[in-house]
Amino acid sequence: MVCALSTTIRVSEKTKSMLTKVLIRLESELGRRLDYDEVIRILIERSGFRRPELLLRLKEMRVPRRVVVEARRILEEESRFEEEVFKRRYGFRYKRSS
Repeated sequence: MVCALSTTIRVSEKTKSMLTKVLIRLESELGRRLDYDEVIRILIERSGFRRPELLLRLKEMRVPRRVVVEARRILEEESRFEEEVFKRRYGFRYKRSS
């Protein structure tokens, strides 16, 4: 739902470029057009983090490459699973919005 009230936020060119890449990937994944507001909301919802300081600490940690590769594989698998659940649950809406 889009509110009539809008807010402008400042982001660097690099952040906007990264957000655009995520937008393109999510559009491909979901099969429909998105705007930046939806992308930011999806990222927040998917993060599930209630304590961002823990995420920042995790980002600074050194982790073996094999662990990173395995974690990425698990996250991608989970993402595919969530998308399938979404398609089964909201299939009629999903097809209409494409």
